[in-house]
Amino acid sequence: MKIQQLTIHNIASIEDAVIDFEASPLADSEVFLITGKTGAGKSTLLDAICLALYADTPRLDGTKMEGGTQDGDKSIGIDDPRQLMRRNTGEAFTSLTFIGNNGVHYKATWTVTRANKRLSGNLQRKSWNWENLDNGSSIDKDADIKAEIKNAIGLDFDQFCRTTLLAQGEFTRFLNSKDEEKAKILEKITGVDVYSKIGAKVFELTSQRKQAWEQAQQMVEGISTLTEEEIGVKRNEINDLDKAFEACKQHLELDKAKRQWMMTDAECVAQLTAVTKGNEEATAIIESEAFKANVTLVREWNETIDARNWLVAKEKAEKEKIIQQDKLKALKADYIVLLEGLAFAEEEKRKTVEVLNQLPEVKPEDLERISTQLKTLRGQRDKAKELIQNIVLVHDRREQYAKEKERKEKVAKALQDSQAEIRKKQKEAAGLEQPMHDAKVKWEAVKELFAKQIDTIDKFAQNLRQKLQVGDVCPVCRQVIANDIPHEEELNQLVDDLKKACADAELAYTDLEKRNNKLEAEIQADLRSYQAAKEHYDNDHAVAEAVKKVIDGCKACGVVQIDENTPKILEEINLNTTAELKTLETQMAGLEEKQLDYQKKARQRQALELKFKEISSTCEMTKQVVDELLQLIPEWGVQEATAKVENTGLMKKANEVHRETLSAVTQLRQAEDAISDNNLRLLEFLKDHADLSLERLTQLNGYTPQSIGEMNSLIAKDRDQLLKAQTLKAEAVRKLEDHRRVKPELKDEDTVENLDLRIPANEKVMADIAERKGAVNQELKQDEQNKTRLGQLMVEVEKKKEDYQKWARMNQLIGDATGNKFRKIAQSYVLSSLIHSANSYMKTLTDRYTLKVVPGTFVILMEDAYQGFATRAASTISGGESFLVSLSLALALSDIGQRLAVDTLFIDEGFGTLSGEPLQNAVNTLRTLHSKAGRHVGIISHVEELKEQIPVQIQVNQEGNESSSKIVIVP
Repeated sequence: MKIQQLTIHNIASIEDAVIDFEASPLADSEVFLITGKTGAGKSTLLDAICLALYADTPRLDGTKMEGGTQDGDKSIGIDDPRQLMRRNTGEAFTSLTFIGNNGVHYKATWTVTRANKRLSGNLQRKSWNWENLDNGSSIDKDADIKAEIKNAIGLDFDQFCRTTLLAQGEFTRFLNSKDEEKAKILEKITGVDVYSKIGAKVFELTSQRKQAWEQAQQMVEGISTLTEEEIGVKRNEINDLDKAFEACKQHLELDKAKRQWMMTDAECVAQLTAVTKGNEEATAIIESEAFKANVTLVREWNETIDARNWLVAKEKAEKEKIIQQDKLKALKADYIVLLEGLAFAEEEKRKTVEVLNQLPEVKPEDLERISTQLKTLRGQRDKAKELIQNIVLVHDRREQYAKEKERKEKVAKALQDSQAEIRKKQKEAAGLEQPMHDAKVKWEAVKELFAKQIDTIDKFAQNLRQKLQVGDVCPVCRQVIANDIPHEEELNQLVDDLKKACADAELAYTDLEKRNNKLEAEIQADLRSYQAAKEHYDNDHAVAEAVKKVIDGCKACGVVQIDENTPKILEEINLNTTAELKTLETQMAGLEEKQLDYQKKARQRQALELKFKEISSTCEMTKQVVDELLQLIPEWGVQEATAKVENTGLMKKANEVHRETLSAVTQLRQAEDAISDNNLRLLEFLKDHADLSLERLTQLNGYTPQSIGEMNSLIAKDRDQLLKAQTLKAEAVRKLEDHRRVKPELKDEDTVENLDLRIPANEKVMADIAERKGAVNQELKQDEQNKTRLGQLMVEVEKKKEDYQKWARMNQLIGDATGNKFRKIAQSYVLSSLIHSANSYMKTLTDRYTLKVVPGTFVILMEDAYQGFATRAASTISGGESFLVSLSLALALSDIGQRLAVDTLFIDEGFGTLSGEPLQNAVNTLRTLHSKAGRHVGIISHVEELKEQIPVQIQVNQEGNESSSKIVIVP
C-alpha cells in the first residue's frame, strides 16, 4: 500500500491541513520527523489516517476506561471516534488517497457532523466512504468497505497498527511481565490469538466426545435381557464388585506409591553416595603433585616459546657454521682443480695456434667456380627429367581419356533405359483412371443404398414399430401392416448383405487408389532421378577436358602436331633424353667430389678457428672467476697448479665453484651473526628468569606442541571433571531433598518386603473381581432378543471411545478450558523467531547487545559484548537500552507480512532515552528500511537532537494558547 495525500479538517487540535506524501520533500526522504510540543497534535496525523481507512484510532481502541461522556443531551461512548471532532465546530472529516496493494487508486473519507452543521446541534452518525478513483465507483456501507479493505490493504485494523504504527511501550511492558502476561501481550502485538482458541476448542471438543462416549456407554448398560428382578440383582452385584474393586484399587495404588517412594529414596541415597565419592576423587586429582607439575610444565612451556626458539636457532646456526666451514674446505680442493684445468686450457690454446699456422688456406673463388658449374649441370638435368615425366604424363592422360569416353557412353545408355521405364509406368497409371472411376461410382451407389436401408431401422422407427399391430399404418413407409413386425435382429439381417457389398466396393476402390498412388509416387521419384542424372550428363565435360590435357601434355614435350605418329615421336624423344641425362649425371659426380674435398678443408680450418676462440674465452672467463674467488677468500692465493689436467666443463666448473663458495661464505657469515644474536637474547631472557636455565629450556624443547596440547587438554578435562562432579553432587542433594519433601505417610508395617506381598495379593483380588464382573456382564449379553441391537451399540461405543481417546491425548498436550496451555507453547516459539529477527536490527543499532531466548520459554536474556559477553536478564536494562530492545522488536514485528505492508512506517515517541551515537545508529537503521523494503519512516518526537539529524520535518505548531495547530512541512 502506498500513501499519497492526507487531508484533515477539524480533527482534534488540527483545524485544516493537507499533507502530500508524493511531493518533495516527503517523497524524497527516507526518514522524516513529525515534531511539535506536547499536545500540539503530532499523533493526530496517525489518528486521521486510521479514521479514513478503518473508522477507528489506536488511542481509543487501546483504552481500558469504561463509561461515556456527555455531548449535549446525549451520552457517547468513551471509545467513540466521533469525540475527535474539534470542539465548537459543526463538521469534521479526514480524507486519504492511496494506492492499494492490488494496484487500484482509492480515496477513503471519514466524516462526522452535527445537526445542520450547527455548533449546538446534536452529534450525527459518522459517514464512511471509499471511492475507486480508477473507475469512479464508491461504497459507503461498513460491511462493503471492510470487504474491500481485504482486497486493497490485506490488513485488518490491529494488523495495520502493529505493522505501520509501532508502539514500543507494549514491548517494554512485555520484558518485565510474567509468563502468562507475556503470552497475552505477545498474542496482542502479533495478532496470533488462534492458539488460545485452538487450545480452548480442543478442550471443548474433548469434553463433547467424552460426554458422547459416556452417553453411549449408558445406552449399552441400559439394555436388559433379563427380568427386572434379575437385572436388579446383577446390577447390585456389579455395583458391589465396582466398589470392592475401587477400594482395592485405592489400597493398591497407595501401596505402589509408597513402594515407589521407598525405592526412589534408596536410589537417591545411592546416587548421592556415588557422586560424593566421584567428587572426592576429582578433588584429589586436582590437588595431586602430578597435576600441579603438569600445570607448571604447561605454563613454563608457553612462557619460554620465544626463548626456546632462540635456543633452537642458535644450535641450528652453530651446526650450519660447521657445515659451511666443511664446505669451504672441500671447495678449496675444487679451486686447485680449477687452476689445473686453466693451465691445461692455456696449453691447448698455444697448440691450436701452431696447427692453424700449418694448415693450407682454401680460396673462396675456387669453391664459387665449382658451384657455378654444378648449378648449370643441375639445371640441364632437371629439364631432362621434366621432359621424361611429361612423356609419362601424356601416356597416362591418353588412358584416362579412353576411360572417360567409355564411362559417358554407359551413362547415355542408362538414361535411355530410365526414360523407357518411366513411360511404361505412366502408361500403366493412365490405364487405372477408368477402373478407379468405375469402382468409386459403384462404392458411392452401394453406400447410399446402405444408408437408406439403415435409416429404415433407425432406433426411433424400431421403437415405433414395436408398438404397431397388424392393420396399423407404418408412420415411416405409410404402408398398412399386414403381418407381424419383425424383431430388431431380423431387421439387421435385411441389410447385412448390403453392408458386406458396401465394404467390398470400398475395399476395391481403396486398393485401386493405393495402387495408383504408389505408381504416381514412383513416377515422380523416377522423373526426379532422371532429371538429375540428365542434368549431370549434360554438364559432364570430362571427355573434352581429357582431350585438352592430352594436347597440353604433347605441347609440353615439344610435339605440336597430334596424329597417329605422335606415340612414336614421343618414344624417340624419351630415348634421347635418357641418354643425355646419364652424361650429365657423370659430369656432376666429378665436380661434386672435388667440391666436397674443398669444403672438408675449409671446415677443418673453421673448426680450429672456432676452437681457438672458445678456448680463449674459457681462459679469460676462468681467470676472472679465480680473481673473484680470491677476493672472497684471499688465503687461497698461495695455492698454485701442480699439474695441467683437462677439464671438459671448465667454465661450468668455475661458475659452480664460485657460486658454491659465495653461498658458503654468505651462509657462514649469517650463521655467525645468528649465533651472536640468539646468544645475546638467551642471556637477557635467563637474566630476567632466574628460575630457568639452558638445561631447563632444552628439557622443555623435548615436548612437542601436540604433547603439550594433550597435557593441557588433560588438565582442562580434570578441572571439568571436578566441576561436573560438584554439579552432580549438588543435583543429587537437591534431588534427595525434593524427594523427601513429598514423603507419604508411612506406617511401621509399611516396609518394601510387606508391600511386595500386599501388592500381588490386592492385584489377585482385583483380578478375581474383574473376572466375576466379566462373567456377570457376559450373562447380561446372552439375551437373544436384544443381541443385534446390543452389538450395534457396542460398536458405536467403541468408535466414540476411540474418538474420545484421540481428543483426550490432544487435550493432554495442548488443551484446557482457557486455551492458556497451547498459547504459551506456541507463543514461546513465536517469541524465539521474533527475537532472532530483532537481532538483525539490534546489530545496526549497537554492537554491544544481543537478545537471546531460552527455547520453549519466555525467558529473555541480553548478552553484553562490553562486559565479556556476559548474559543478564532483559528485565535489568536501562531506559536507553529498553528503547533499543523495543525498537528492534518493533521493527522485527513490522517485517511480518511485508507483501501487504504500507510504504510508510510511523514510530510514536521513544527516542527521548537516546542521544549521541545510539540515536544516530537508530536513525541510520530506520533509513535502511527504504533501501531494503522501499519504506519511508515517520518519527513522532519532540527530541531536539532529532531535529538536527532529520532535516525533513512535518511541524505541528500551536501558537500561544490557541486550540488549533498549523501543519508546516520543512524541506
